[in-house]
Amino acid sequence: MKPSEPSARCELLTRLLEAYERGAMYGRKGPWPRHVCLRLNAGTFPEAFAPEGREWLAELRAAADALERAGAVTVVRSKGGLYESREPKEVRLGPEHVDTAYALAREFGYEPLASILAMLAEHVRDLSARAEVPWARAFLAAASVELARGEGGRLGASRERLKRDWRDWRDALTAAAALAGGAQGWERVVSERLFTDSKRLAAIRGQVAGVLVRMDPRLAEAAPEEPQEVLEAYGLRRRPGLVRCAGCAELRVGGRQYRLEDFAPSAHLPEGWAEAWVEGVSAAAVDVITTVENEYPFLSYIEEAGGPWALGARRELVVYTGGFPPPVLSRALGLLSARRADVRFRHWGDADLGGLRIWWHLRRSLARPLELFRTTPEWLLRHHQRAQGLSASEHSELERLLQALRGSAEADCPDVREACRLVELLLSLGFKVEQERY
Repeated sequence: MKPSEPSARCELLTRLLEAYERGAMYGRKGPWPRHVCLRLNAGTFPEAFAPEGREWLAELRAAADALERAGAVTVVRSKGGLYESREPKEVRLGPEHVDTAYALAREFGYEPLASILAMLAEHVRDLSARAEVPWARAFLAAASVELARGEGGRLGASRERLKRDWRDWRDALTAAAALAGGAQGWERVVSERLFTDSKRLAAIRGQVAGVLVRMDPRLAEAAPEEPQEVLEAYGLRRRPGLVRCAGCAELRVGGRQYRLEDFAPSAHLPEGWAEAWVEGVSAAAVDVITTVENEYPFLSYIEEAGGPWALGARRELVVYTGGFPPPVLSRALGLLSARRADVRFRHWGDADLGGLRIWWHLRRSLARPLELFRTTPEWLLRHHQRAQGLSASEHSELERLLQALRGSAEADCPDVREACRLVELLLSLGFKVEQERY
């Protein structure tokens, strides 16, 4: 049971203004095609219409009358009759009431959406003014204008979310702007420098990644699916990176010599060895480099081949990407591609949106053809009985990826044409298949 009429007025104003701020009438001058309505019935206020809620119901009705007298609402009443009083049954907020309703709600500590959006717009405008990367500056400037208009479409956020989680959005935009500008390193170190809170960045990881995907035009075609993979692409790391591979090559590290084939079933090399790995593989007898997206197919492929020595005997190196490849691996593969023009590259991944985005990212890193291995249109047709349906968002994103592939400078290359065939088949069949089903 609520204690007093001021609490009832606060309840009515809060509900009305929150509905107004969510709705299509927000920020519009009158006349409105319809008012924001709040019914005083058991569906809206079950506590008030419960047997023990009579006092609270009386307070709500008295608060509605008081708000109408103050010019903050219009009250619709029961028609009344011989045995029926004209009690308030609905409270309505129109354009003529908005200013008064906000003024009264502020007395109860209500924070108008407009003030929060204005604060966010100013913050984003400041970020834009300091941004050195053109695409980041343009995105932030446009987002600031949208926020000032009461819109959050560029951020992919509703007005309700922006108001409820404005601190998260403020910090996510701050972090995204910093990462776009070149900030990188360990997540907790970067977080401490940005927010004087080493754990803050971890708490808003998903929102930071979401802003970056929308902000960076390079991610429009091949954005990682996991937020952490997006952040790792910018050099923000939670743990040391590894280069996992199997085959034969000699590495020299710290005056010592190591052989990849001595690591079974595969080598787990720290990222600090990446340069030595590139040097060793560049000098090794390698004709084919096969990248594999997921761990089970990676390990099973090594076992199927007969182990690292057998892979080396057939002049093949197998590399595990762990989903979207971390920056250290992407850079290392790019260096290998530049140094060994004679080596053939191929990729084995999932027949789905994520797998194709990973393939496209790797191809861009290599700056050369990257054949689709095993995950081909023909294989997809043979394994449709093990498939999973595509969601509407996956279907939409696959269409965007197909458009990007067709419009790319590499559109006429055989591997890109094959990838387009695979995407077209996924769209026409409406399902996807994981590489584990091979």
